[in-house]
Amino acid sequence: MEIGSTVTLTYTGKTDDGEVFGFATADSPMKFQTGMDMAIDGFEREILAMEGKPGEKKTFTVDQYEAYGEYLDDFVQRVPMEQVPKGNVKVGQRIWMSSSKDGVSSPVTVKAVEDGIVVFDMNHPLAGRNLTFEVELLEVEDAPENFVSAQEKAEHLKQQSKLLGGDQGDDFR
Repeated sequence: MEIGSTVTLTYTGKTDDGEVFGFATADSPMKFQTGMDMAIDGFEREILAMEGKPGEKKTFTVDQYEAYGEYLDDFVQRVPMEQVPKGNVKVGQRIWMSSSKDGVSSPVTVKAVEDGIVVFDMNHPLAGRNLTFEVELLEVEDAPENFVSAQEKAEHLKQQSKLLGGDQGDDFR
């Protein structure tokens, strides 16, 4: 299969302990274009390694580094309850929280509520876990003739920025 192909597939995703974390069925399949950063790296790599024939099946494991990264203890924060705008939080709840530094919101999980302190986990829920996928291809459409991958687009924009007086980097010093 080539980069830029549009892939329609079914899958079941499981963690190492057998817990199902996600799936797509024939009635509600997953569809994405390869090369556009629409799937985790390890998943896309394994799909691209397939022949690309409808009905083709494959089971593979993606390690944590090509999935959602390692679990980082530094991404767990303890916040006094009075600083939590949405005061009625429950363990296991996913909420959006913004950093006072940049104001950008990101999803966090309430890990614990104890003695007036809320423990927030900013890691992705699947961080630090290897993921196993059982996949069946339903349809593969060839890449369009003028396909430009996300990586190629980013590199092009970087070069244009240099030409237009943006970040010159080390190349122009």
